[in-house]
Amino acid sequence: MTHEIKYRLGEYVIIEHGDILLTWVSHAALGAQLSGRCFIIGNILLIGPKEHEKAGFLKLEFHEHLMKLPPWVKTTFYCFASSILKFDTGQSIINDLKQHTYIHKKDNEAVDTKDPGIFRLGRYKITVDRNNIISWQTIGEVNRIISGRCITESGIFFIGPKENEYEDGQSRRDFFAGQKLLRQWNKTFAWGHYRSLMKCMEPERRRSYAAVWTPGDQKASIKTEMPFLQSQEYSREWFHEYTAPGKEWLKTTWHRIVEWDVWKRLAPLFIAGVINAFRFSVFLIGKCASISLRVIKRFRSYYK
Repeated sequence: MTHEIKYRLGEYVIIEHGDILLTWVSHAALGAQLSGRCFIIGNILLIGPKEHEKAGFLKLEFHEHLMKLPPWVKTTFYCFASSILKFDTGQSIINDLKQHTYIHKKDNEAVDTKDPGIFRLGRYKITVDRNNIISWQTIGEVNRIISGRCITESGIFFIGPKENEYEDGQSRRDFFAGQKLLRQWNKTFAWGHYRSLMKCMEPERRRSYAAVWTPGDQKASIKTEMPFLQSQEYSREWFHEYTAPGKEWLKTTWHRIVEWDVWKRLAPLFIAGVINAFRFSVFLIGKCASISLRVIKRFRSYYK
């Protein structure tokens, strides 16, 4: 029997089956459990497409199970396999990955700049200069040229964010016509966009989904900023020992109410009850007004 080791990565459970197979598990609506395969290429974990779906935990239960697992730290980055494309066809590399039981780890491959030049990659013009700087260009709206820099990680080429935009009088047709004359990019086996590459390591308090080259400084915890809260830790722990069962029951109950959309099911009954109550109130007010008028008429006739 294959030994399994589980890790957490964002909202995914990553399962290591021995040394040759990685799978992922995540939660979907109404307690469904989705799963598929993962692949390691160099320093990147690629999360493959969904392959199976079955009944599983509710959302709160899945989250509690997820938080008990150690974080995934065997790669620095992760991304979805569907966002990584082959450089020659522009198609996803998923089919190539599925043909291999195990993807051997590759060392970070730097672009060979001994032959600098200009290349084409999809709708991008890639320029490698003599200073080992790689940049991209394409034509955007209103025939304006937009450009930026590129990076390589684990043999995969990533198009960086837009940094410049200008107009050079070139039409879209002329730009792509000139691009067809360029050599096809072949210095990496695959490519993608920078937004698809994310860091695996998460802060202690909250996960970060920022792009890898725009990390933010982690905010200090509330306890660090407010030392007086630490003096109340013992009393809170003592109180939690007696209230935890009740709190967990309330949290689970509320989660089940939300998970099964109880409000949507009871809404028609509630609205019907409100309408009937309003009708009864109008009927009651009308009856009271009618009785009051009769009493007033009799009172006036008596004194006449």
